[in-house]
Amino acid sequence: MTDHNKTTRYLIGDLILDIQRGELTRGETVISLPKLSYDLLHALATASPTLLSQSQLMAMVWPDRVIGDETLKQRVKLLRKSLGDNASEPTYIEAVRGRGYRLIPQVVSECVVKAPPSILRSAAPSFNLPAVITKSIVERFTKRSLIKKATMVFTVLCIIIISINIHENKIQEPSISTDNDLSTLETITLSQYEKANQLYHAARDYYHRYRHADNTIAIELFEQAITQDSEFSAAYAGLSQAYSQLYFQFGGDREDKRKAIDYAYHALRLDRDSAQSFKALGTAYYVSGWLSKSISTLHKGIDIDPDDVEIMINLAYIYSAQGQIDKALLWHKKALTKAPNHAVAMMHTGLTLQRNKQYKAANLWYKKALLLQPDYALTRYHRVQLAIEQQDFELALSMVNGHVLPHPLMSQAAADIAYYQGDLASAYNAYQQATTMKNVTTLSRSHLMATLLKNKHLANTTKQYAIINHLKNLQLHGNEDAEISLQLAEFYSATQEVDLAMRYFVQALEQGYRLDYRVLQAPLFSALRNHHDFKRFIKPKPKQLIDGKRKIGEY
Repeated sequence: MTDHNKTTRYLIGDLILDIQRGELTRGETVISLPKLSYDLLHALATASPTLLSQSQLMAMVWPDRVIGDETLKQRVKLLRKSLGDNASEPTYIEAVRGRGYRLIPQVVSECVVKAPPSILRSAAPSFNLPAVITKSIVERFTKRSLIKKATMVFTVLCIIIISINIHENKIQEPSISTDNDLSTLETITLSQYEKANQLYHAARDYYHRYRHADNTIAIELFEQAITQDSEFSAAYAGLSQAYSQLYFQFGGDREDKRKAIDYAYHALRLDRDSAQSFKALGTAYYVSGWLSKSISTLHKGIDIDPDDVEIMINLAYIYSAQGQIDKALLWHKKALTKAPNHAVAMMHTGLTLQRNKQYKAANLWYKKALLLQPDYALTRYHRVQLAIEQQDFELALSMVNGHVLPHPLMSQAAADIAYYQGDLASAYNAYQQATTMKNVTTLSRSHLMATLLKNKHLANTTKQYAIINHLKNLQLHGNEDAEISLQLAEFYSATQEVDLAMRYFVQALEQGYRLDYRVLQAPLFSALRNHHDFKRFIKPKPKQLIDGKRKIGEY
């Protein structure tokens, strides 16, 4: 077993990592490495041939800092660049997908004591002694005074070198003195990377606030990170997710959906082993309604990073939307075990339990989510829908009024309250008001309901069919979202085309639609409810599912 305490250098293929001298050489050429790159190579050499996990490397190279996976990936990329290594066909550093990194060449450790580096030798003081000084005096001086002074100089230089290495970790604006100054160029590369990484983490913070204004800031910050580092895979993945959120929650258009998919593919082009990239593509697929493709893509991401909570949440949400409640609850439980205070995970858990008619548990999770993030409109909207389903309209209205800032979802929720109470005139006014809010597309549910209620006795209005043709076009292009089918069923029921209404209602059920109140309590579904085949689909409430000795939802 190698005693690394006695090792002074490592032979790594054609490279020599000299620990005593603190330098890396290839033949006679010294390869300049920043401190973090040097520490990373040292850690890999020390462990070789053992594979080091990402968490192990982060603890070894950044012992006093908490960093993310992307910081490590960027440092590996910088080290590869210094070594002339190729990530697609590596010679020195192997990345084992989902596990970590190791050195490819056989590493030999040696104990070879050498003189200090030339820079230290040249720094030793020179003295012009008078000729009368004898040889013995010179020898005594050399053995005592010169050694002491050389030791002092060596100590001072070490302090300077350490200070430089510490300063390297800070964002700086170095200037280039000459084109051949490799150390300065390396510092600039590091500075640009550090800026990109700082911008990236700031963007992630804004993205996770789940508000329109913050999402816009996130997009700008991701773009700035890419400007600093055009090969920053995680920044492209983050930009993709921000555009998915813009499209899905904040009234984005088709161009935003296209950007979400394109940026996700760009992230994968740069890094095929990135869970972030697969998560971004899976999310973009979901907002496009391609649920099956989304699930398979997200599973690729979770295979790479089994601890990614966002992927767990997304898988749970999509399984829930497909009516696969058991699978959804399994992933909800994994997410909440990993991140017990994640407000979005709580909200999606509540929605799945509501779909399974476990109303008490659903309401509990909605409340928990709102305590952690009271301004998240989507949680409040779903809790309003639960109150509507239970016909507690007073609670539903208080939830709408309790949201301080104007939001399209809250306006739609207010319209839904009037609609399910049968007050169609008030519902029309509220839906119409929702359509006038900023960032509400002309193809939204509020627009459909406003046009249906305004023209409920007219089957061929232009606005109605523009929306309906759009919904059908989405399905022709692979959209599997049950909500699309339900809206089509509602439209045809409202226009008394009951056979078509039944056709799309059955399709929604086959796609996993589970919120029965949307049909049983909705005024415009009255024609469908009178259809002779409708009673076949009315089922008694399911028995509570059992997980061991506990009901699912009682985590």
